[in-house]
Amino acid sequence: MKDYEIGLRERLAFIARKLFEAGLVEGTNGNISAKISGTNEFLIKPSGYSLNEIEPNFFIKIDYLLDKIIDGNDPPSIETPMHSMLYKRRLDVGGIVYVHPHYSTIFSILNKEIIPMGLEVIEAPSLVKGISISKYAKPGSIELAINVTDSLIDKVASLLPYHGLTAIGKTIEEAAQNAITTEKMAKLHYDVLLVGKPRQLPSEIINQMIKLAKEKDFLI
Repeated sequence: MKDYEIGLRERLAFIARKLFEAGLVEGTNGNISAKISGTNEFLIKPSGYSLNEIEPNFFIKIDYLLDKIIDGNDPPSIETPMHSMLYKRRLDVGGIVYVHPHYSTIFSILNKEIIPMGLEVIEAPSLVKGISISKYAKPGSIELAINVTDSLIDKVASLLPYHGLTAIGKTIEEAAQNAITTEKMAKLHYDVLLVGKPRQLPSEIINQMIKLAKEKDFLI
């Protein structure tokens, strides 16, 4: 195993625990993956494990062009087809996070867009472009993979109706931050609805955030 892959497995395990500790998943829900640079392969969480108990050697290696397991002792996540399709169709994606955060899931059930309103978006500036909403499909299905990929062609986060949230990035760290910030945006939107009408960020701030995302070489 090459040093880069060993390091990537360690980063994935660290991010998995970070997402669990942030409250974005419970139990064995959710999954994450990262592309192995310079290859057609990616590492993904196995089924049946909580994100807070994943060890670096647990991740399953998949060839996303052949849709074939290369290495691993457990069955891969049920959402492996979604991850494979995203890596096939978006060559700029290096990391994917799929989680079930409370407030984002509320908006996914309502089929209601999350509006960028607060400056927490500076943590993930690409989100000023908005969060898309995928069409509903059964968990683990090819239809779900197609729907989610379609919804992420020009966005970095998407709500999956009744499921939760998928976020992408050039790295697994960026994808995780996009997921964490989306949930913060969803909570803010929810709270604003309790007292008034949501107001989108001014266009000048949106433009500043898009410029910042490009300067930091984020997915945009």
